[in-house]
Formats: sequence, structure tokens, C-alpha cells
Amino acid sequence: MPEIAYINNNFIPLEKAFIPINDRGYLFADGIYEVIVTRNGKPFLIKEHLERLQRSADGIILEMPASLPELSEIIETGIRKAGFTETMVYVQITRGIEPRRHNYSAKLRANLTMTFRPHPEYDPQLAQGVSIITVPEIRWSRCDIKSISLLPNIMMKQRAVESGCQEALFVTEEGLIHEGTAGNIFFIKNKTLYTPQADQYILNGITRSYILQQAAIHGIKQIERECTLQETLKADEVFITSSTVDLLPVVKIDDSTIANGHPGPFSKVIKNFFP
Repeated sequence: MPEIAYINNNFIPLEKAFIPINDRGYLFADGIYEVIVTRNGKPFLIKEHLERLQRSADGIILEMPASLPELSEIIETGIRKAGFTETMVYVQITRGIEPRRHNYSAKLRANLTMTFRPHPEYDPQLAQGVSIITVPEIRWSRCDIKSISLLPNIMMKQRAVESGCQEALFVTEEGLIHEGTAGNIFFIKNKTLYTPQADQYILNGITRSYILQQAAIHGIKQIERECTLQETLKADEVFITSSTVDLLPVVKIDDSTIANGHPGPFSKVIKNFFP
């Protein structure tokens, strides 16, 4: 099946999709996005993703070009048209199109684009545990907004890959962990699940919230608070989460091996929360 795109009311082959040079997303990264994946052919947690998209729009004072039910219908139509077994949907909304200047017109209409591609297949060996590195927290202070301005994330993800690692973990000067370049982080200590609290310094991941919800249902004690790198290194288990990978056990951070260097029992239990 061909990959397809959606641009302002039209589905077209992906290779024919282009954006105007004056799109503010291209010029200034003035926009927001979401990534939604399917499970058994259906968009997983789509309501939660679209509600977060709305919060991001509100955070940058951007009027949505369509209602959430309308966006949901477009996404489901695109998934059917694409016809993949499982689909990864990228939704992007930019402030609109006009000649380059920092301020923008009050009546500028937002530009909506989407892509529909096969859900990427990941190496099964990743389930045996991955290594990550720590990097300085150099991002802005509104990481709760899912902005398309991702240059710090890109730079640090590249550093991780060039180091032979799966991910980079942002750590403050005070030694507090925030999140990875493309996912949230959890650790287990004494049968308790810990993760940094959802504030302006992390993106409250949809998978993060789903895991916390499921952990509560299954009676796993959980604590959301400031978490340090030092206690993370001494944890019984560590894992990272995102919509595209669900959960990946972390067995090494920088030069420190986590516990016995193998995925722990809680990671395996939590992985099974996903349908």
C-alpha cells in the first residue's frame, strides 16, 4: 500500500505532498504535533492524544483548524485509506501561511497536515534491554507543549546514537532527571514505581499516563515526584516509554549497569498491560 498524506481537506500520495515555503512551521517551527499508532487496526488512545493536541494548541494560543471529533474522523478515514496492518499517524498543525515575520496576523488560519505510514518494526532484541546516556537539560521551560521545535532533542538523540545507545536522558544541573528525547522514564525501587511528575518540564506522555493508570488498577504502588539521577542508577529496574515503542527496559545508563543488567519482572508485567 502507498503511504499517504492529508493536507487541508485532501488525501494525496505522500510523494506528492508539499508545504508552502511561507508556512510558519517551516520558517519558525511555529506549530504542534501528535503521533498516534494503531493496535489491531484501530487508533490507540486517540481521545487522549487529541485532547493533548488541544492543550498544546491552547499553550501557544493557536486556534485549531478542526474540532477534535472532526480530527478523529479524518484520522480514521486516513487509516482506512492507507490500508496498512498497523499504521503510524503523524498530525501537525502550524499557525498558518504568510510572508516571514516574527509576529503574525490575527486572522491567520492554521495549516493542518497528516501522514499515514506503516507502524515501524523494532528489533526484538531491544526487549532484552537498552543502554542510554545522560545529557544536560538544554530545552525550554514549556516541554509540556508538544512543539515541533525539537532541535535540542534531535542533537541529543544523535549523540546517543553515535554513542551506540538507544536514547538520551535530560538531566538538570541539580541532578534531576526529566525525560528522554522521545519518551518518558520510570524506575522501580522496592516494588514501587517512580517517575518524574508531569509539570512544565516534561511532556506528559500518553503512554506514561496509560501505564500509571494500569499500574493503579493492578495494585502497583506509584509515586510521581522529583527524581534524581543517583537514585535512578541504584534502582531495581529502569524503563523508557513512548507511543511507538510502548516500553523498553534500560539496563545501562552511561557507564552504570542497572541492577543485574537484565530486564526485571515489573518491566515484563507492565509491558503486558498493552493490548
